[in-house]
Amino acid sequence: MNSVQKKRSIWVYTILPAIVVLVLAAIHGIDELFDLHLNQYGLMPRDLSQWYGIFTFFFLHGDWEHLANNAMALFVLLSLVRYYFPVLFLRGFLLSVFAPAIVTFIIARENIHIGASGGIYFLVVFLFVSSVFRTNRYFLALSLLLVFLYGGLWWWVFPIETGVSYEGHLAGAVTGFLTALYYRKAPFNPEVEEPKPRFELEEEEEKPDIIGDQWKTNYQIPVRYIYVDNEESKSSSADPSADDGDESGVPPN
Repeated sequence: MNSVQKKRSIWVYTILPAIVVLVLAAIHGIDELFDLHLNQYGLMPRDLSQWYGIFTFFFLHGDWEHLANNAMALFVLLSLVRYYFPVLFLRGFLLSVFAPAIVTFIIARENIHIGASGGIYFLVVFLFVSSVFRTNRYFLALSLLLVFLYGGLWWWVFPIETGVSYEGHLAGAVTGFLTALYYRKAPFNPEVEEPKPRFELEEEEEKPDIIGDQWKTNYQIPVRYIYVDNEESKSSSADPSADDGDESGVPPN
């Protein structure tokens, strides 16, 4: 990246994640305000008559506490994806919505499943595995941050509490891992590209000698000009006998 180029403000990367959170809050607020009971339209595994649950699974929540917990995690994780992988943000978001829902529809228990937690597990695993594939101190910091913030999530991929869709969590983790493998060579934000050491830059700037073509090079040869006074040259050429007589030893007549 050109060092002269200005870096974008960090807040720019939080706009789209904030919109996603606001949409989730608006859906739940409308549900509560008009007493619509939208949860009945959640995901029912292997029930083709409720196929729409694949699309509603991510957007429905049981109560405000459930929404608040998921919304905070979604905002942080989507902002990290938006910053580190701006090109993959839209694809990553859509996959986090639908990939866990599809797998949950296939493997889960026959209960209504709702909530964005499957997408959260997708994003955590995707970011962590993607950071492992890139030997970069910025991605190393990202992986450590994820372990610090969400290291305790792994317990919830097991059936340790009734009423929790551990299948959705497991589906999100598995699909996030597979997505990270698929996009392991995807481009990332140039702002997190680690600068090369100085000695590597010097080696790259050094141009090799082209031995076979050196004779074709047009070298500039320095030329010196000597100016002689015309009068001195005429006097020296006008009396050649004097010099000849001195050299032979015979005095002039």
